[in-house]
Amino acid sequence: MKTDAGIIESIYDEYSRKLYLASYRILGNAQEAEDVMQDTLLKVCTTQDISKIDNIGGFLYKSCVNRCLDILRKRQRQKSLSQELKNADAEEDGIPEEEKTQKGLIGRIISLIACLPESCRQIVSLKLIEGYDYQEIAQITSLNESSIRSKFMRGRQMLSVSLKKEGISL
Repeated sequence: MKTDAGIIESIYDEYSRKLYLASYRILGNAQEAEDVMQDTLLKVCTTQDISKIDNIGGFLYKSCVNRCLDILRKRQRQKSLSQELKNADAEEDGIPEEEKTQKGLIGRIISLIACLPESCRQIVSLKLIEGYDYQEIAQITSLNESSIRSKFMRGRQMLSVSLKKEGISL
């Protein structure tokens, strides 16, 4: 750790409530707001040399807001995906059988991805569903590219085995 415990405590005392309120206003959820506030303070205290930051309040607030926006984007992607699956079921009437089969297959693959271990699931989802490349995934997850590649390969292999068990061949 690059900072003194007294400095960290004073930063917590001064900014924790402000960060909590800001994240609560954005997220509308007390538990998520608490988590974001704690993550923001923990991250800045463990990864930054606080003495080199000119405006610690602005830096913390910006980090907090960015984390909240990440959570909102994730929520939106999940809602969009859920809505697409619901719409696909609702629109099945009048759709050619081939398209119905394809939509059902996509839904089944997404379900199988959701069953992967967390360490692989996020990377496989970002790569296959969201379309990110390895470098972008590295920035999002703060992992190095070689770890991402190996976790993706492991996840893809597990997904392939699950697909075979389901009798699905691509």
